[in-house]
Amino acid sequence: MSDDFSALYEAVVRIAGGEENISSLGACMTRLRFTLHREDGLNPADFKQIPGVLGYVRAEGQHQLVLGPAKAGKAAAYFLSRRPYPALGETPQKGGVLPVSNAVQSAPQAELAPAAPDALRQTKAQVRRKYSSRLSALCAKIGNIFVPLIPAYIGCGLLLGIGNILSKTVWADCPNACGLLNVLGSGIFFYLNAIVGYNAAREFGATAALGAALAGVLNVPALANITLFGMALVPGKGGVIAVLAVCWVGAQVEKALRKWIKGSAEMFLTPTLTILSVGVFSLLIIQPAAGWFSDKLAVWTQQALQHGGAVSGAILGGGFLPLVMLGVHQSLIPLHQQLLDTLGNNPLFPVLCMAGAGQVGAGLAVLLKTKNPRLKTVAKNALPVGLLGIGEPLIYGVTLPLFKPFIAACIGAAAGGAVVAVLQVTSAIAFGVSGVVLLLALSNLHSVVCYAVGFLIAVLVGFFTAWKLGFDDPAE
Repeated sequence: MSDDFSALYEAVVRIAGGEENISSLGACMTRLRFTLHREDGLNPADFKQIPGVLGYVRAEGQHQLVLGPAKAGKAAAYFLSRRPYPALGETPQKGGVLPVSNAVQSAPQAELAPAAPDALRQTKAQVRRKYSSRLSALCAKIGNIFVPLIPAYIGCGLLLGIGNILSKTVWADCPNACGLLNVLGSGIFFYLNAIVGYNAAREFGATAALGAALAGVLNVPALANITLFGMALVPGKGGVIAVLAVCWVGAQVEKALRKWIKGSAEMFLTPTLTILSVGVFSLLIIQPAAGWFSDKLAVWTQQALQHGGAVSGAILGGGFLPLVMLGVHQSLIPLHQQLLDTLGNNPLFPVLCMAGAGQVGAGLAVLLKTKNPRLKTVAKNALPVGLLGIGEPLIYGVTLPLFKPFIAACIGAAAGGAVVAVLQVTSAIAFGVSGVVLLLALSNLHSVVCYAVGFLIAVLVGFFTAWKLGFDDPAE
C-alpha cells in the first residue's frame, strides 16, 4: 500500500455503511482501529479483501485492520483529515491507541447517525457480556497500561543493549562514551514506576496523578531510613507488580472517598486521605507481599528454564504465538520487567521471541509455494517486518488464515525456544524489540551468538514444516 490512503478510506467507508456510521477511530503500531454505530448488514470478511489490508481482527467491539508498522498511524491521520472522528476510548491512548492528531475533536452529535434502538443496544450488551471474561478484561487493562511505553522501551532498550556490547568489545577503553549510552538508555527505566502508576490509575478509573504519587511513595530513597513496626523498608521492592497492586487499591479508595465526601472539601480531603491511607497500607502490606512474590517469580522462571531446559523452552516458545493471536501477550510485560529488575537480565524474552522466527520460516514457505498473487504480495510485504519482530501482519495475513502454516510456525518456535533455553540466552531489556533487532539488546556476546543459532533453527524448522504440511492455496 502506498501512502495515498484515499482508496483505503473509500473502501472502509463503503463497507462500514458510510462516514456517519463510524463512531470512533484510532491506531496502534500495526492496526487501524474503529468502531461503528450500527452493524446490521455488515460483512466483516469484506474488510479482508481491501488491497493493502494484511488481516482483519474483531476484538473488544473494535474492527481492526492490520496494515503494518507506521502505515496504521498514517492511515488514521488521513481518515481524520477527511472527517474528525472521535478518538477511541476515553482518552487518546486508551486501549493502547496512539494519538495521531492533537486536534482530534468529538464530532458534533448532529452529524452522527441516530443512536441504536434500545433493543439493539441491549442485544449488543448481552453479546459483550457473554463473550467477555474477567481474565480477558484483566489482560486488556495490563496491555493498556504498558503498550504506550513500547516506543520508549524500544529506543532506550536498543541504546542499553548496544552500549553493553560495545563496552565489552571495541569501546572497552571508552568509559565516558559507554556511560553516556547507558544514561540515555536508562531514561524510561529511571521513572518507570511513576509512569506505570500514572497509566494504571487512569486505567483503573482513578486520578492518574495520584497513581504516579503512590508509585513514587514505593520508590523514595528515604524509605531506607525508616522502620515501621520493626520492619525495615526497602525502596523499589516489588517493582511494577507492587505498583499495579497499589494503584488498584488506591483507585478503589479514591472512588469510595469521592462518594462519601461532598462539596468543596472533596478537592482537598480525597487526595490527601488516599495518599495517606493507601501509602501506609502499601508500605506495610502490599510492598512486602509483592516483593516476596516477585522474587519467587524470578526464581521459578529461572529454575524452569535451567532445569526444564529444552522442554520448558519448547513449551514457552511454541505456546507464545497463540497468546499473540489472542492479543493477551502484552499482559506478560510486568513479568518481563520484574525478571529484569530481580535478575539483572531477562532469560524469558529471548525464548518467546522464537515465535517470530518460526513465523518467518512458515511465511517464507507460503511465499515460495503459493500461486495466489494476492497472498504472495501479502507474504512478501509481511516478511521484512516479521524479521524485525512485528508478527501481526504474518499472523493475520498469511499463516493463521491458512492454519497449517500457523501450526508450522508454532513448531518452529518450539524448536528455537528449546535451543535458546538450553544455551541460556539472556536479554538486557525487559521487552520492546524482538526478531533480529534483539541481537543488539542481548546481555553478552554468548547470548548474541546463541540467539542467532536459535533464531536460524526456528526459521528453518518453521519453513520445512510448513512446506511439508502444505496448505490449501486460495483461489485467485
